[in-house]
Amino acid sequence: MGDQGAEAERDMFFDEKEGALFPKVRWLTPRRLAFFLLFWVTVFFAGTIFVNNPFTGSSFATAWDLGAGSPNYYWVVMYLHGLNTGLVGLAALVACDVFRLPSVHVRRGILAGVLVAGILSPLGALFNTSAPWTNAGLWIQVTAFLALDEIVLLFLWGMLSIWREGSPRSRTFPFITASITGGVMLVAALMGHLAGVILGFGDNPTLLGQYASQEMGLSLNDWAAALIGAHSYLMITAVPAGVMALAAARFGYYRLAGRTKMMAQLGFALVCIDLVAQTGMGLLLGFSSWPGNLPSQISALPGVPNFLALNDAANFVFLVLGGVLLLAALVIGTGRPTGRQELRGLPLRALPLLMLAIFTVLTALTEPTNGTAIGTPPQAWLRLFVAFYLTMLVVLAILLAERLLGERQRLRIGWTATVGALVTFAGVLGYISSGLEAAGAVAAIGLAILGGSFVTTSWWGLYEGARRVGGTEVAGGVPRSPS
Repeated sequence: MGDQGAEAERDMFFDEKEGALFPKVRWLTPRRLAFFLLFWVTVFFAGTIFVNNPFTGSSFATAWDLGAGSPNYYWVVMYLHGLNTGLVGLAALVACDVFRLPSVHVRRGILAGVLVAGILSPLGALFNTSAPWTNAGLWIQVTAFLALDEIVLLFLWGMLSIWREGSPRSRTFPFITASITGGVMLVAALMGHLAGVILGFGDNPTLLGQYASQEMGLSLNDWAAALIGAHSYLMITAVPAGVMALAAARFGYYRLAGRTKMMAQLGFALVCIDLVAQTGMGLLLGFSSWPGNLPSQISALPGVPNFLALNDAANFVFLVLGGVLLLAALVIGTGRPTGRQELRGLPLRALPLLMLAIFTVLTALTEPTNGTAIGTPPQAWLRLFVAFYLTMLVVLAILLAERLLGERQRLRIGWTATVGALVTFAGVLGYISSGLEAAGAVAAIGLAILGGSFVTTSWWGLYEGARRVGGTEVAGGVPRSPS
């Protein structure tokens, strides 16, 4: 048993020692990069207030419309891409650790790719404020996007290698869901690249224009818009699904039994169905004239919003419902908590479910209602940067804390993040319903608490390393009793 435990420990990505992957760059370890990247994206998230300030004026001011014709639309979207690249890079590090990708070459490639993509993309977003292809910020981001493609390809190769070996963990729902998620992200990335080529170079080669007009009945720019829409749908599905798979693997899915295990499996099955269905619909939206509308029998029902498309309905039925079943099963655990330690760890296990609830409610409430792509500035900021991005970042931060920090640190981060999320949610709901500056101030306080939680997590992870926490020595994030 001792040898097996030692072997399992060596397999963990975050336990790689200095110089193990890059002997000439000893400081570059998975643990250091993960915590630094969390700090890095937190700083750039704070910068969104300068890109798309939601707390200036009234949320109902139609003069603020931020759509494809707005000069700020491009910067908002590319800044979000800068943050999302760091988010996916952080998720890739966690996934490499959770699923124990064994290949040294895969580990090195993912670590190097995350360094390039995670650092460069937010930096490029600062300067990528308009569309000309002579813009240096754009090419910095393009470099980061290509590095992200490399990360996804290596991750899929590593997962395929484990599957071919017949490892028991490769036959589980978290593994399968994460693998499908990687494939969906790759499809989304390729569609985004094609849209970028069309917007940047136009009808060159002319085959692009011919396909748009003859096969889709669209202009070239309309085809690019369809590709961007499909890309967005795929990413808003894949990122939450992948984060759910990581949370399940880290927070006790493999220890579930009985009805709770069946509940989690049903949740995973629904999420996987959504990933496959969304990929099919995304390809139809991006490469055919399929409109993606709900059947008229459903859209005519009372209470069905007029903006609801088939993609939205599928996400609600499969992604959200499946996620609720899965994450609720993690909160329930193997049974009624019997010890104080199990009760104290509840905030960490419950946070993914809370984040899914916030993601769902805010995404629905901030759906653009003024005919623009992403709504008014408050709608755009709350929908893109809070409902989607921030909720996913919270889960990844607590996954890092649970894996690599000591018990007292984990509990403080868990409670702080929970309070920050609830205060933010309350303030945002008040702001959406009333437009009052006081509600916006409450949301800002919640965001500050969350930001403090992220910075504290990064500080502990980067600088405290092995230390005694409550009578326990934490080395490499694995608590052990002092000798």
